[in-house]
Amino acid sequence: MRILYVIDSMTKDGAESQLLKTLTRLSPDQYEVFVVLSRTEGERFNELAALPCVRDVTTLAGGDKRMKVLEKAFTLGGIVKAVKPDIVHSWLWYSNFLCGVSHSLGLWRKIPFIASQRGDYHARYGQFRLWLTEKLIYSPADCLLTNSEQIQQHLHQLYPDKKIFSIPNLLELPTEEWTQKQRDVTEDKLIVSVGRFAPEKGHRYLIEALSLLNLEDIQWRCTFLGEGELEPELRTLTAEHNLSDKVMFPGFCEDVFSVLLKADVFVLPSLHEGSPNALIEAMGVGMPCIASDVGGIRDLIENERNGIRVPPQDSVALADALLQILSEPEFASELGRNARSTIQQKFNSAESIQKLEAIYRSFL
Repeated sequence: MRILYVIDSMTKDGAESQLLKTLTRLSPDQYEVFVVLSRTEGERFNELAALPCVRDVTTLAGGDKRMKVLEKAFTLGGIVKAVKPDIVHSWLWYSNFLCGVSHSLGLWRKIPFIASQRGDYHARYGQFRLWLTEKLIYSPADCLLTNSEQIQQHLHQLYPDKKIFSIPNLLELPTEEWTQKQRDVTEDKLIVSVGRFAPEKGHRYLIEALSLLNLEDIQWRCTFLGEGELEPELRTLTAEHNLSDKVMFPGFCEDVFSVLLKADVFVLPSLHEGSPNALIEAMGVGMPCIASDVGGIRDLIENERNGIRVPPQDSVALADALLQILSEPEFASELGRNARSTIQQKFNSAESIQKLEAIYRSFL
């Protein structure tokens, strides 16, 4: 089977990591994979190109020249004509949109088009972009894939005749399991948050919550793992709240589990989410977790049983949840145990790949 994947770039973000994990599991004896990067190469380009099933990787934007959408759409059409794939499978909104434009121009209408929606478009985008999504992604796509049952159900209500499937993220957990830390009363509790520094990740609300937590009789430190354009703004906000000595920004971490396993609580304060890898991994090792009550997070956290859900953009509720977990160790341990059990039940990478391959075969 010959598949052409289209994705924005090959950075260290969640969707890109999931594509790498997917291609690692596709047998080179059964699949020939071609990849188009619609924006830029990214840090993991060489890792992608070295995978056994990958035959070629093409980047549509090179050097200082930025190709226009229509130019890229025609270029993509030429690549499809040259590769002659059995399926075109796109990931992320921009690449989904680009494929939709190219498909709608009639450049490859006879080839099945699968679009992966990783986030909650209806929560994230305004009316005009949702109109574009409807006309140039949902309408031309033969199949929509998502990693969240919540999003799948919502899309089914909007498009009852469309093929829409939910496939859980591929998961790789360490063998070590999180355990409650026996800390001295003078030792700081460690809070950790993982995610790129972008507005939709809601880091500013966690910083505001930390300023409220700082008024309580509890010692703590917080580590923000990640990179992104908002880092200077977040550092400034941290300084404004006089938290610079307690909040750390060490950058991107290759071995995130080494930090999670030493921490006391994980926080994901996003404004909207699909099925967030960082939260899944933290729950998977058995950590007590706090996350916003949005999108696919509702698939994962049953409030106060295997984690705590708080309203998005609510720094007071977030501070209260942090105080509860950090001051009630038995409650925190119970949340962690139940979280690990939830992830073990919901996520099976072998089953996810089998489901994806079955969808591919259904189009042949």
